[in-house]
Amino acid sequence: MWLLLVEDEKKLADSLKRGLEEEGHVVEVFHDGEEAEMQGLVNDYDVVILDWRLPRRDGKNILETWRAQGRSFPVLMLTALGDLDYKITGLDAGADDYMAKPFSFEELLARIRALGRRSSEISDTEVLSVGPIELDSRKHRVKICGVKRSLRPKEFILLELLLKNPETVFSKTQIAERVWGSAYYVSDNTIEATISTLRQKLADSFEECDKVTLENYSKIIETIRGAGYRLGSEIISIEK
Repeated sequence: MWLLLVEDEKKLADSLKRGLEEEGHVVEVFHDGEEAEMQGLVNDYDVVILDWRLPRRDGKNILETWRAQGRSFPVLMLTALGDLDYKITGLDAGADDYMAKPFSFEELLARIRALGRRSSEISDTEVLSVGPIELDSRKHRVKICGVKRSLRPKEFILLELLLKNPETVFSKTQIAERVWGSAYYVSDNTIEATISTLRQKLADSFEECDKVTLENYSKIIETIRGAGYRLGSEIISIEK
């Protein structure tokens, strides 16, 4: 899952990020309330872990803004403020769950899984279908022209990003943040290599598909000079 972790205690945030990534999640971390609020307004996370006390803007106000703007992703409030009044206030503000510090990492994982399942059950975009490509995010399965295809985890997340936003151009920085969870720990070469291998795997699949006749397979994922990458327009136009 793609998680947003908003926590101003940097040691705790770093520890949680490592643990969550070891469980296979992509994790973005922000320590500042205003920055986190903006990220939640422009990104569709699978689950958000939101601390109450934050610099510049507290978690309750952030959550109220998100809900007022129609952001419906599940939010787990994580805070040292553990009495009942704070819990009720957080839930009334739009939180889906609430954990008081200190907590066990195993319980946090269980609650994240529960929120993720709940989200996927009500999501109408669980299965993405663009042209001959069908991607099931919950089952982690890709079909091209009805045939199952195997992708590595980062290739899968990248393809999911492109399918959800088929006409959007993503810069390398945006891809790093959305696929790897950070722009600081992944090189341009790694991003380019992942795009290249995904493009080649799709090309190999399309060659076996009667519905697809492309003149230039390099345009399956288009490179927009000076801007980034997007799903090829020819793919979008292919009839299912």
